[in-house]
Amino acid sequence: MSSFNVAQILPSLDSGGVERGTIEVANYLSELKLKNNIISNGGRLINEINKNYTNHYQLAVHSKNFFSYPKIANKLKKIIMNQNVNIVHVRSRAPAWILSFIKNKNFKTISTFHNVYSGNSYFKKIYNKQLSKVDQIVAISNYVKNEICTKYNLDSKKIKVINRGVDVKYFEKQILDSEIDKIIKKFQIDISKKLILYPARITNWKGQIEFLEIFNKIENHDFLLYFVGDTKNQSYTEKLQNKIRRLNLSHNCKIIGNLSRDDLKILYYLSSIITSFPLQAEGFGRIISEALIMRKKILSFNYGGVRDQLEKLDDIYKVDPHKYSDIATKLQNILKLDDENFFNISALSKEHISKSFSKSQMVKSYVDLYEQQSI
Repeated sequence: MSSFNVAQILPSLDSGGVERGTIEVANYLSELKLKNNIISNGGRLINEINKNYTNHYQLAVHSKNFFSYPKIANKLKKIIMNQNVNIVHVRSRAPAWILSFIKNKNFKTISTFHNVYSGNSYFKKIYNKQLSKVDQIVAISNYVKNEICTKYNLDSKKIKVINRGVDVKYFEKQILDSEIDKIIKKFQIDISKKLILYPARITNWKGQIEFLEIFNKIENHDFLLYFVGDTKNQSYTEKLQNKIRRLNLSHNCKIIGNLSRDDLKILYYLSSIITSFPLQAEGFGRIISEALIMRKKILSFNYGGVRDQLEKLDDIYKVDPHKYSDIATKLQNILKLDDENFFNISALSKEHISKSFSKSQMVKSYVDLYEQQSI
């Protein structure tokens, strides 16, 4: 019997690395038949929760209205007390601030820094640093740990690195031909062309427009470029779409929007290369590990959490940050690489990711941490 009863708190359960990690930890606890809790404002990923062991409580913990925090904190405290929660794990800054309004805490607190978080103004740093006001801090990569120690003047001894994990078994599982055909028809994919996939939330810092400029300069008539990701940032999505039209690329470039996990996996499979060129370093960048488990060709800026993943791997995957002049050449080089050479490179890459960045390692590390904190 476990000595802990954890509540994970995050803004929503729609899409993204924070949300995926939360679900994976909850479902692992459910596999162990351990009761646990998630508190969020809801979202489509609720359907992936094992409701026999995981309770979900909908609460406005996504709110950025400070005046509402005392009221939300009271509701949060009632849930914690009623469910006998002894570990509260906050995964975002707003929930961390709401938690601060609960006095006389009779539970341990854990936070996860999923990124360094932008903004260097005095008030922004105060807002971001609230995530460190806990008993134990987790960073999702060595990059994040090093950066938050410097930026927020934190004690490195208080920070444990639990790398973001990829579901190796899921991405290894064979895809049915019928599933592939369905996606080809759904997105009208011309399989005679090479598909370049750019999976990232459609927002300015993810770098879609900058890559579109590169794509426009290469001989692209034999290529398709698909941007896949959340389109909640409507103004940037419209800006990207207008740019596609102005460059006369509508015939071979599409914005697909958010996809289910299964559909994204099939697009990975169909892709000739998967690319990632965010304007600022990502805390982890899980598409890199997902693609490498599937032994796909990738090309990415080599910084942040991505650098942690690629550090021991072949340089063919890597572009120096913001070195846009190198992207076209590197893209052509990796696409021209013959199957035999890439077979050896991809085998080593897959083995490295499986050993160092697996979901199973991540969830077990969190359970061990919960056990330690509950003593």
